[in-house]
Formats: sequence, structure tokens, C-alpha cells
Amino acid sequence: MTATGNGDVALARRRRLNLYLGGQASWFVSLGIQFVIFPFLVTQVLHEPAARVGIAQMSLMAPAILFMLLGGTVADHGDARRILIRVHLLSALPPLVLAGIYLSGNLTYASLIVFALTMGTLSAFAIPARDSALTRVAETGIQQAVTMAMGVQMGSQLVGMLIAALAGITGTPALLIFQAVVMLAGFFASLKLAPLPPSNAASTESRFAQIVDGVKTAAAVPIVATVIGLNFAVGLFYVGSFLVVLPLMIRDIYLTSAAEFTVKFAIINICFWGGTILVNMVLFRIGHIGHRGRMMMGSLASGLVILALFHFPMPFWMICVLVFWWGMGAGTTMTMGRTIVQIAAPESHRARVLAAYQLGFSGGAPIGALTMGLLVGWLGIFDAVLVPSTIMVGILAALYLLSPIWSYKAEME
Repeated sequence: MTATGNGDVALARRRRLNLYLGGQASWFVSLGIQFVIFPFLVTQVLHEPAARVGIAQMSLMAPAILFMLLGGTVADHGDARRILIRVHLLSALPPLVLAGIYLSGNLTYASLIVFALTMGTLSAFAIPARDSALTRVAETGIQQAVTMAMGVQMGSQLVGMLIAALAGITGTPALLIFQAVVMLAGFFASLKLAPLPPSNAASTESRFAQIVDGVKTAAAVPIVATVIGLNFAVGLFYVGSFLVVLPLMIRDIYLTSAAEFTVKFAIINICFWGGTILVNMVLFRIGHIGHRGRMMMGSLASGLVILALFHFPMPFWMICVLVFWWGMGAGTTMTMGRTIVQIAAPESHRARVLAAYQLGFSGGAPIGALTMGLLVGWLGIFDAVLVPSTIMVGILAALYLLSPIWSYKAEME
């Protein structure tokens, strides 16, 4: 191929990747807004107790348990572009409906649960389609493509959280309407993508059989099975703690007003996602990393230390420092884990294996959110955080002794 031909191919690949990342940015700016506004509505507008806060946060992620593997099966046998177009369009509707309910003065706990379940269900179909498309869109340099995608994801969430911090100025309905507009921007970016047809021929097997086949494929690759199991522990013990403990800590320990809550919760999230962005910039600069499993283990060990430190009363600025540190560990864990699975998963089952990987995370998180809500109500915030941190010590020790994650080393892609 001539130099001109190579340049045209590279330009087309770059344009394809930019459109893909544009759609991803749209989704996660919207998610960042939701990440702040939803707990604000539950804790500050409706003043729900700890257990009901846990149930509400669980409702955002619980649909993943039911639909994530189905979403992976649909993505493996469908056009990923078409799936992304549909979920972006449909995801613009729930924020508009919720804004209308809020403006009418009829906001209830039940309406928030319905909103959460709807958005969670749409996410269960969007995530496998987006994740499986990345390898085909990027074609080469998978670790760097994953790192770039993770950086866009985290940076976009951070932007969404910064926007949500303006709730005291703009009002909640305006932010919900803006969330819908941002989702529509992703709809138009996805429309401009070239078709991403499935690599598999149409299957005569039932959806259930295809889901089982995907789970078996994931379980058959030891490093993939280990990362999925580790992801479940992260969702259960870390994400559940983050989603429940921090909003309640801001409300009950730092005694903030409704106006201050969105600002302080946004600051906490900015610190966390700022840490993830920083570490992904460093990982992108470093390039190939062989011992990805060891980096995951080290990052998760730092996370349990941070959770344990939350046991001690401290000023708000110190919480922010610890959350920033936690974010750096989370960014490392997510990037290394997703890269391992992207590369190790067979092409024919990639969406289903990635869905199983995401299900580990998303499936553990709602259980963790519910559990932490109950533990905080029973033990109080400061003692409740010692439970997940203690259990994670045993999990990491078992993985070190019994799994291939510590010895795993990746070749250059």
C-alpha cells in the first residue's frame, strides 16, 4: 500500500475512533450529572434513611444482574452501531420525564426507583455494545485504546459532575433536561459511525443457550475468570461503600444543607475521578504494561487501606485526599482489568465475555449498596466501613495464593 493509502486508512481509523469516543463522552457526561443529582434527590429532597438510600442506589445497578449477559448476547449477534443509536435515543426520555415530575411537585421515592431501573436497564444493553465495538474501531494498540477510552469515560463523568454542582444555580429540572440533550448528542455521534456488524453469523440457538455459552467461554480462560471474580468483589465491597457511605457521611457527619450537599458531593466525585484521569494519563504515557495483574492487586490493596481509614473522624479536606488516592487505584484497576479481558476474550464471544466482566462489577455493586445501607443503619458509618475492608484482605490473600493473577504477564499487542 502507498504512503497516501496508509494515510487515508489511518485518517479513517482516527475519525472512526473520534466518533466512538464522542458517543462515549456523551453517555458519561450524562452519567456524571446523574451520579450527583440522583443521590441529592434521595437524601436531600426526600430525606430518605440509610437503608432506603442503599435500595435507591441499588436500583440504578440491579438491572445489570438481569440484563447484562443478555445485552452481551445481543451485541455479539447484532450491529453495535444500531444498538448504540437506540439506547442513546431511549435514554434521553427518562430524565425528561423525571424533570416533568419534579416540576409538577409529584416527586416520590417510587418515581425515583422507576427512573433508576429504566436507566439501569438501558445501560445493561449499551455497555456490552460499546465495549465490544472498541477493539474493531481501534484495530491496533488495544491497551492504549482502552486507556484512551477509559480516560474519556472518566473525564466526561468529571465534567458531568462539575455541571451537576451548579444545581443550586440552575435548578434540578434544568440539569435533567440538559442530561437528556447530552444523550441526544451521543445519538447523533453514533448515527455517523459506519455500521459495526457482528462477527458471528445469525445463531439458531436460544438467547439463553447463547448466554450460557458466553459464561462458559469466560470461565474457561483462567485469567478472565479471575478478573471477573475480582470485579465482583470490587463492586460488592468498594462501589457499594462509595455509593452509600460518602453521601451519608456528607449529610450526617459534615452536616451540610441541601445547597451545600451537591457542591460537597461533586467535590468528592471530582477528587475520585480526577485521580482516575491522572493515573490513566500516566498509563497512556507509559504504554505497554506486562504485569497488569500485579498492578490490579496493588491498587485494590490501597483501596482497602483507604476504606479502613474512613473509620477515623477527619476533616473534609482529608476525606478528599483519600478519595483522590482511591480514584487513582480505581483507574488502574479498571484499565488493567478491561485490557486483560479485551485481549483474552475470543472474537466470537467478546461482547458476551465483556458483559460477564461488567456484570461482575455491576452485579456486585447493587448488593454492596444495599448491604452497606443496612450496615450503616446498624453499626454507624465509622464502624460499617471496617467490614468490607477486612473481607477484602482475605480475598486478596486468596487470589495471591490460588489464582494466576499475580504471575500473569501479557505479551506486546
